[in-house]
Amino acid sequence: MLSGNTISQIIPFILAPILTRLFSPEEFAVLANFMAIVGVIGIISTGRLEMAIAIPKDHKKAQEIVFTGFIITLFLGLISILIPLFAYQIGEMYNDKKLPIFLWLVPFSVISYGLLGLCSNWNLRQERFQQLSIGKISQSIINNCLAALLGYIAWGVYGLVIAWLLSQYVNIIILLIGVNRKVKYRDFGISTLKATLKEYKDFPLINSLHAFSDLFISQFLLYWIISSYFGFLELGLFAMMIKYVKAPIVLISSSVSQLFYLEASKAINQGVSFIPILKKTVRTSILFALPFIIILLTFGPVIFKWYLGEEWQQAGFYAQGLAPMFFLYFILSPISGLPILLGKQKEAFLFSLIGYAFSIMAIFVGISLKFTFNNTLILYGAVFSLFYLATIIWYFTLIKKSNESLN
Repeated sequence: MLSGNTISQIIPFILAPILTRLFSPEEFAVLANFMAIVGVIGIISTGRLEMAIAIPKDHKKAQEIVFTGFIITLFLGLISILIPLFAYQIGEMYNDKKLPIFLWLVPFSVISYGLLGLCSNWNLRQERFQQLSIGKISQSIINNCLAALLGYIAWGVYGLVIAWLLSQYVNIIILLIGVNRKVKYRDFGISTLKATLKEYKDFPLINSLHAFSDLFISQFLLYWIISSYFGFLELGLFAMMIKYVKAPIVLISSSVSQLFYLEASKAINQGVSFIPILKKTVRTSILFALPFIIILLTFGPVIFKWYLGEEWQQAGFYAQGLAPMFFLYFILSPISGLPILLGKQKEAFLFSLIGYAFSIMAIFVGISLKFTFNNTLILYGAVFSLFYLATIIWYFTLIKKSNESLN
């Protein structure tokens, strides 16, 4: 899992100097707005039922979850056809004349989100780690290499969008290879759908809202604020900075998170404590986080200027200002599935809403005080860091109570 993630994350870093010289920060800003719209729908495209696939002991029960998630994905994919009908209004809202051109691809993108989530978690349940790695590597190669090729022949933002979307479906196809698809379809119907939604109602009702609010505030709303109050150049620099700074974090945390979630689920089903698993996960995260953050604080602007190009140096200063937030995110991300495992999704949702509300307030405080974008980000990062720290403390409180109940 880690080797697959490593290769899939190294590829965009290798091609980054090419992409940032083929596409301008403003073009990456258009991509960021498109991805924010797709993401805010795609994140709930399965009703978040993909997160429940690893939970049941019974194999057929897991199949029923996949079936229900697939139906919800198709439904939301059809609903998202409405988005292109309001393309002009959406472009006006973002003050982006190019964005409406790409919105006809939103339904296909939303469906890809849902299918990829279902396929990935089904393969994870089956412990098909090699297939997951091959899928991630293939997706990364196609996404970045095709974007570079299309950028070279002057496709502009279309090249970025098409490359991303095709890479999603390639990964889906790879994950379906070798999967046992001999299913008795007569065993699945409306009754299955109702029963699954009733049993796992917290996923579509609470976890979906939680995931939706996360992306809505941290991308959809935030990107709109940046493009409206600070400009497209700043949004492009910020979005790319987030992408390349978070990539090493995701490289480590995604693999660790999936394994933590799987092992913790097994421990809960067996009625044993998963505190040792948690401690090992946190230690691993800190081990990788410390050197990463030190390098970011010391050489951030220099690295961005040297590697991505002179016009990207300012993105390095943005990264320095958000370094404490990235450090805590590095620690929190691998264990973020704890509220699901412990049945505390509602509390986690409310907790996150409070944190996001304060973070957005920090942005508007910076705007009202006429701060520069860099200083506004520092204020935003400070508030978010406090939120992440409070979340980590709450997680450990939950674990302590869970361990006491076992004893």
